[in-house]
Amino acid sequence: MTATTIARPTGPTPGAEHRPRLVRTAGLVALITARELFRRRGAIALALLLPLTFYLARIDAHWTALRLLSIGLGWAAATLALFTTVSSRSAASGASPTALVLGRHTAVLVLGWTISALYTVLVELTIGDDLAHPGAVPLMLLLTVTVSAPFGSLAAVLVPRDLEGALLLLAAMALQLLVDPAAGWTRVLPLWSTRELSSYVVEELGTQADGYLWRGLAHGAGFAVGLTALTWLLGARRLRVIHLPEPR
Repeated sequence: MTATTIARPTGPTPGAEHRPRLVRTAGLVALITARELFRRRGAIALALLLPLTFYLARIDAHWTALRLLSIGLGWAAATLALFTTVSSRSAASGASPTALVLGRHTAVLVLGWTISALYTVLVELTIGDDLAHPGAVPLMLLLTVTVSAPFGSLAAVLVPRDLEGALLLLAAMALQLLVDPAAGWTRVLPLWSTRELSSYVVEELGTQADGYLWRGLAHGAGFAVGLTALTWLLGARRLRVIHLPEPR
């Protein structure tokens, strides 16, 4: 008696086909977004010069200089995310809302992280020898950009017009600078982690140093994940496909 062999399809599963397509589409959207960003030369110059101006203005006070640098960098990254718009041709060509949001977010993050790396070198060259933990400077700046980029994207979703969105971001960042960061309620602000990490970088905190570091990392990571998820949900809802009824 011969056993019967049942042949199973060897082609890729639908899920396996969907994942590479999503990655390719998101990469294409990221490339389009990067090109749009570099067309805004004024915005790129602002992203580079604004944090530098803040930093140099208070370089004599290291804690304040680093906090101003981080907030200025965060505002620049959030504003770039706000002004970044994906071409309508990307949506019309079949790109999913997830690919659109992921691609745009990736482009802004890569640019922001690059600027963070440049400022890390500047800080190390200027005041690095006077800091308690200079090795944490890139961590602070990278985390600031990682939180600020989805914050700017969220502002773009909530306030579709550029001017109103920019004013909203300006108000939020100004609030970060004006309030007493030691107040408990300030933890609801997206860049509260900057205060903890800048204290860790600058001051000799003794046995409390690890507490400042982990509080800052936990707060920043939580806001980055939460803001990114909220941006994706709202963006996917706004960019969802609407099926029109067939004409009779």
